[in-house]
Amino acid sequence: MLDEQSRQLFQAWYESDLGQHLRHIEVTEVEKEIDHAVGYYLVIQSPVQKITLESHRLRETMLIAPELELGAPKNTVVAKSNELPFESDGIDVHVMHHTLDLSVMPHDDLREAARTLLPSGKLIIVGFNPWSLWGLRRFFSKRAGAPWNAQFINHRRLEDWLKVAGLSLDNKRFVSFEPPFHNSRWRRRFAWIRSLLKPLKLPFGGVYIMTATKLSPRYIPLKPRWKTARVHVPPFTKPTTKGMKE
Repeated sequence: MLDEQSRQLFQAWYESDLGQHLRHIEVTEVEKEIDHAVGYYLVIQSPVQKITLESHRLRETMLIAPELELGAPKNTVVAKSNELPFESDGIDVHVMHHTLDLSVMPHDDLREAARTLLPSGKLIIVGFNPWSLWGLRRFFSKRAGAPWNAQFINHRRLEDWLKVAGLSLDNKRFVSFEPPFHNSRWRRRFAWIRSLLKPLKLPFGGVYIMTATKLSPRYIPLKPRWKTARVHVPPFTKPTTKGMKE
């Protein structure tokens, strides 16, 4: 469940130059994760009102919003993140785009998303990495505006949450290694940091993209253990002549 004020701040921030730059990177990476997904339903949770994923083969996309907003797309479903109006084991792919960063109950939201997934369904989480230049910038900020008012959940901690929710981590990638400068010229000047760190696959990118699969329950058939009935039958004896006369 997203904090409403934080959601509004994030919507405004993603319209800035830095926000649009980051959104393009995030959407590109998420589309790579769902490129091979096949099925019916894709659910997207995001503080961004009009986030779109186009490169996929899923038939229907639904956006989750905590309330009906002006200008919301037609495929928007009004619901709380911890009370989704979907049956269990029904969603093929579920994308949580910074919703855990802004959630007041991230554990409940994660468990609810896992509940709605089909067995072997995919959950994709996009979150801010505290161990990055973005996290360093947040440390020195007043945390009054977006995105510094987000929680910046540690990816190691999130891996433990996935296990508890019955999900298995498939892939984890880090993006946006440059300092979070609003000026694009300054970001280009520090592009060498990305060129240095990204090939090494070090966990210092400002944003992580984690893909997990819902574990299928394994039913082990129990064979009945038939035991040989131990019935004691007394031996038959032939009646004697004396017994027949009586």
